[in-house]
Amino acid sequence: MSLVIPDEFLQTAHITEADLKLEIAILLFQQEKITLGTASQFAEMNQLEFQRILGSRKIPIHYGVEDFRQDLRTLEANGLAQVQTQPTQAAILQRIEQRRTFSPSQHDLPDTLTLLQDDRAR
Repeated sequence: MSLVIPDEFLQTAHITEADLKLEIAILLFQQEKITLGTASQFAEMNQLEFQRILGSRKIPIHYGVEDFRQDLRTLEANGLAQVQTQPTQAAILQRIEQRRTFSPSQHDLPDTLTLLQDDRAR
């Protein structure tokens, strides 16, 4: 599917095409409609860059077992999965299942980006 957005709309909204794609990716990720990997690909940036933007907006990263599986399928489809996945994948999935989701903002704690900035400032 292709979606055509007129240049006049972008000008009226004072937003670039890249910024609009980023906002769409963030929105769909927040609504848990797409994974972190899919969102960063749509926004045309690497996952670390996308995670930094999420952190700066205090958006928690929910990355569960199904997210891992979908990202793994995406990597395999793109021919990028060159890692031995048999024993390692099971171990990773088990660790993810045992992990609880934690969002620092839910507990009035600073996020990782804030801690790194404070550390650099010292």
